[in-house]
Amino acid sequence: MGKFEEMKEKYPRGMIVAQGLVMLIVATILSLILVAPLYFFDGSIEILVDLFLFPPDIIPQPYNLSGVLLIPVGFILIVWANYALLVTGKLSLRNREPMQKPEYLVLAGPYRFSRNPLYLGCLLALVGLVIVWSSIVTAFLTILVYIIFRNVFIKREEIILEEEFGDDYRDFKKRVRRWF
Repeated sequence: MGKFEEMKEKYPRGMIVAQGLVMLIVATILSLILVAPLYFFDGSIEILVDLFLFPPDIIPQPYNLSGVLLIPVGFILIVWANYALLVTGKLSLRNREPMQKPEYLVLAGPYRFSRNPLYLGCLLALVGLVIVWSSIVTAFLTILVYIIFRNVFIKREEIILEEEFGDDYRDFKKRVRRWF
């Protein structure tokens, strides 16, 4: 039994969906906890402003607007990577999902520069939001998203790809960096 089959038994699709729902519930609860001070302190928003924003001199205006450049770059990278997967790689929408065994190894488009352009695009857009909003909470969430991408999705996907494509994928890993 290969690593992919072991992972499929250990982490069935329903379990991955359940993990996503748990993360959504936890995020909702944390959001409610963060908003609760508004009701207990006579609607004083200063507590939330102090919690959510960096001190104004860290990223002052108009420099925070430089983050606006990263957001469309991230989205363009996501669209380009999806185009490469769906059109150039001839993958179906089902095979494009994370942790699915693909039929083709896509080496075109942004995959010539990054093994994970979808995740990179998402992180670039989030970093752009952190800069524009100057938000501590968004910065922590971006770090959390990076950790989840790296330690959950990318780790599992690399096992699947190495098992499925063997030496071709190992050569690809040697030539192309993970992020850029």
